[in-house]
Amino acid sequence: MTRFPRLASIGILLVCMSAACSLQTPPPQASPPPADSMATSIALGVIAAQSQTAQALPTATATQTPPPPPTFTGTPTQQPVVTRLAPCWFGPGPAYRMESSIKEGEIVELLAVGTVPGWYIIRNPYFQQPCWIQAENLSLDPAFDPSQFPMVTPLPTRIKE
Repeated sequence: MTRFPRLASIGILLVCMSAACSLQTPPPQASPPPADSMATSIALGVIAAQSQTAQALPTATATQTPPPPPTFTGTPTQQPVVTRLAPCWFGPGPAYRMESSIKEGEIVELLAVGTVPGWYIIRNPYFQQPCWIQAENLSLDPAFDPSQFPMVTPLPTRIKE
């Protein structure tokens, strides 16, 4: 007769433990917001272009001596400056969505040259992601050499949302 109370106690304990485990299920998670595929594609294209440029550069080996530091004969190339309030797009022009407007006098980082004439890809100083800006809205150093930057072809347009 002493076995039955033990078995009943163990059974009750197991039922309580299984009920406690089922109460600890995590709350349902909210679904992530939909990704902006256009911005993601542009960013991936710029990153791929930058990495291709980096891969094309020769790497130093242990037997080579490092080159001497560069000497500047003139003033160093200045960064582009926005000359007037300018839209910055997810592609070259109004066929693409506008990301933001860049204010006059803003210094920007040039990332690439567009294959569409008159367009550059810069890092948006507000959102820190690539966007397209017209060359007429930028003040570039007269000694600017676009061949030092990767060329980027825009993705096909899609219907604006």
